[in-house]
Amino acid sequence: MCDHLNDRAMRSFSGYVTVSEKTTKGMLNVRGDLRSSKFKSAFVNAVGTKLPNEGKVILAENTVAWMSPDELLILCDHVDISHLSQNLQTELKGQHHMLVNVSDARALFEVSGSGVREVIAKLAPVNIAKLEIGEIRRTRFAQIAAAFWVTSDTSLRVICFSSVADYMFELLKTASLPNSKVGDF
Repeated sequence: MCDHLNDRAMRSFSGYVTVSEKTTKGMLNVRGDLRSSKFKSAFVNAVGTKLPNEGKVILAENTVAWMSPDELLILCDHVDISHLSQNLQTELKGQHHMLVNVSDARALFEVSGSGVREVIAKLAPVNIAKLEIGEIRRTRFAQIAAAFWVTSDTSLRVICFSSVADYMFELLKTASLPNSKVGDF
């Protein structure tokens, strides 16, 4: 699983978990008929990864997250974004689709450490105890929309709009302060 290798942290905080904002990920939002065999084939040819099942994330060199019945989010190395976007445009030519580079419109955080589930439970109305590796949830973190997925037993990724990245960083930081541990997970 290459999802978190070789990322650079823009800013980070270490409490009873570590919160790091990542800067080296390119992100493409793709909409289309995910049930179409033509769409699936074109996607696999361009991205090199199959489509994830509903509510899942394919953790690979090009991570692919299911966002809704007609929407996927692809995370790749930032330097590969143009090439991947061109490949997708070529492969999906003639099919109804939308492809948008959202790299600058989204912020990505990694939360790591044995207390990651507790930190998320403090902020989002999700039964985090039941989520498995490779599962994604779209939800709210306090006052903002966000999504997160579990990458291992001790790490997960959180994505939000870049316009609220400072707020998200402060939320995650506050929830992970050493003296704020509840001990439920």
